[in-house]
Amino acid sequence: MSEEYAVTILRPARRSLERLHPKVRRQIYEKLRQLERNPRPQDVKSLRGRAGYRVDSGEYRILYEIDDREKGVAVRVIKHRKDVYRNL
Repeated sequence: MSEEYAVTILRPARRSLERLHPKVRRQIYEKLRQLERNPRPQDVKSLRGRAGYRVDSGEYRILYEIDDREKGVAVRVIKHRKDVYRNL
């Protein structure tokens, strides 16, 4: 089995996550645990016009970048689907 990736939640994403309802927060944390095991799950989408990937967690989107050499995932944005692409 392959080595797990280290998921790092960067400050803006962490702030967004802390403001969410506990139930939604738990769902997102579960998705982040899945990214540790597989940073490119079946439902992943490449971002258009910029580096990175997107996965969905209910009504929320998680935008992140993968460093395969260092086995790391950097979570940059966690926002509601209606707000996620504003001000990027």
